[in-house]
Amino acid sequence: MFAVEFINITKKFGDFVANDSISFNILNNSVHCIVGENGAGKSTLMKVLFGVYHPDEGSIKVNGEEKHFKTTHEAIASKIGMLFQHFMLIEDFTVLENVILGNEISKGIKLNFPEINKKLNEIIELYGLGLDLKKKISGLSISEQQKVEILKLLYRDSSLIIFDEPTAVLSPYEVEKFFDVVRKFKSEGKTIILITHKLNEVRKIADYVTVLRKGKKVCEEKNENLNLNELSKAIMGEVALRDLKIERKEIGHIDTVISLKGVDLLKNKIKVLNGINLDLKYGEIHGIAGVEGNGQSEIIDVLCGLEKGYGGELDSKSSDIGLVPDDRIKKGMIKEFNIGENLILRKYEKNIVRSKVLNNISNEIISKYDVRVSDIDSPMQSLSGGNQQKVIFAREIEADSDVLIFYHPTRGVDINATNFIHYKIIEQRNINKAVLLVSSDLDELLSLSDKLSVIFKGRILKTFDNIQELVSNNTEKNKLEYSIGKLMLGIE
Repeated sequence: MFAVEFINITKKFGDFVANDSISFNILNNSVHCIVGENGAGKSTLMKVLFGVYHPDEGSIKVNGEEKHFKTTHEAIASKIGMLFQHFMLIEDFTVLENVILGNEISKGIKLNFPEINKKLNEIIELYGLGLDLKKKISGLSISEQQKVEILKLLYRDSSLIIFDEPTAVLSPYEVEKFFDVVRKFKSEGKTIILITHKLNEVRKIADYVTVLRKGKKVCEEKNENLNLNELSKAIMGEVALRDLKIERKEIGHIDTVISLKGVDLLKNKIKVLNGINLDLKYGEIHGIAGVEGNGQSEIIDVLCGLEKGYGGELDSKSSDIGLVPDDRIKKGMIKEFNIGENLILRKYEKNIVRSKVLNNISNEIISKYDVRVSDIDSPMQSLSGGNQQKVIFAREIEADSDVLIFYHPTRGVDINATNFIHYKIIEQRNINKAVLLVSSDLDELLSLSDKLSVIFKGRILKTFDNIQELVSNNTEKNKLEYSIGKLMLGIE
C-alpha cells in the first residue's frame, strides 16, 4: 500500500502556479527524497499534504483513504508530522513546554508531568537525542533545536514524517547522526519524505527520488538506478548548470582590517568565547569550521558590535560590515516588507523609496542574482527559502562594504545558486574585500577559504594557512578533512 498518493495536485498563489497537476506516490516504509531548484514547488506540495495549504485542484490519499486536511491538527491526527525548514519553536519556552504544546497528557484538569517526563526521556534515550527537557530553546544550538522538532514528532507518534531541508543546518558529523535517526525510523516501519538540495545525500539515504521543476513533476527514480549527472539535468532542465570559473587573484601584501585579541565572553556564567585571536584581512577569505553552537555566533556578534560585554581587544580600521546571517527570517529580512523594500534596506540615497527608482533598482538586482519572483511587490515571506537567501545575499554584496561576513551563505539554496554564491564570494575577495566565512559545510569551506580556523567550545584549536595549497590534491585534502573533522569534535 502507498503511504501517500498525490493525484493531480494544483496550488496557485494569485497567477503564480506553485504546483501544477502533480501526481506521484510515496511507498509505505520508505525514504523518499524530493529534489528541485528553489521555487520548484517542493515545500508547497508538502504543506498541502500537511494541511497548511489547501489544493486548488486534485486530491490526496493517505494509506488508501482520501483526505482533505483543513488544518495541520487534522494532519497530525492522521499521524503525519512535518519538520519545517524554519523551526516552529517558542524561544522562551523550555524543551518540554515546546514539545507538549497542543498535545498535553493530562490527569483530570492537571498536566500529568511524571508521565510526560517519563515518555519524553524514554524517547530521548532511545534515539540518542541528548536533550535537557528543562533548557530553554533560546539556549540551544541550531542542531539541538532540530532535535527538539524531531522529539515533537516522536512524542506525537507520527508514522509519516516530512523533513524540509533537515541537513542544511548540520555539520558533516551531525548529518551522519541524523541519518542514523532516519534509518531507525524506517526500521520501525515509518515513512520518511525528505526535501533536500544535496544530491550526494540523496544517493546515501533515499529509496526513491522525485524531481520537481517549475511546479511540475518531471521524473521519478529508484536509488539503484540513480545517476547524479542525469539527476542534475532533470533538476535544471533546459538551463545548463552554471559552470562559473574564477581565478583567485594574487593580492600580495594584505593588511589587517579587523583584529580580535584574546577575546573572552561570558554568558550565564559560562565562557562561550575563550581567548579568541582572529585577524580579518583585505583580499582574504578566512573560514571558520565547527559544530554549530561552539561560539561562531558570538564571534560575529562581537565583530558587528552587537555584543559589548566581552573582554580582550577589538581593533578595527573599518566599521563598514555586511552580514548574511544564519537565520534569514529572524535576522536577515523584514518578512512583511516586499522584496524590493528588503533589497534596499542598506541603501540610504535620497528618493530611493520612490516607486519608480525602487522598482528599477530591484529589477536590476533580481535579474543579476537570478531571484525567482513573480512580483517584486510580493512580501518576502511569499518567497521560497532559497530565494529569500538570494535576496539577502544580493543586498549585502551590493552594499559594497569593506568587510563581508557570510554565515551559512548557501543554506537551503539549489546547485546553481550555490555555484553563483561561491563565485561572488571569491569575486569579493579578489576586489580586496575582507571576508569571514562561517559554515557547517566543510567542502564549502575548503573550496573557498584562504585560511581556516577550527573552533570548539569557544576556543580556536588550530588555524590552517594556505588552504588552497593544502587541497590541491585528493590525498592532502582527505588528510586535511580528517584533521579538521577531529578538531571539530574537540580532539586535538
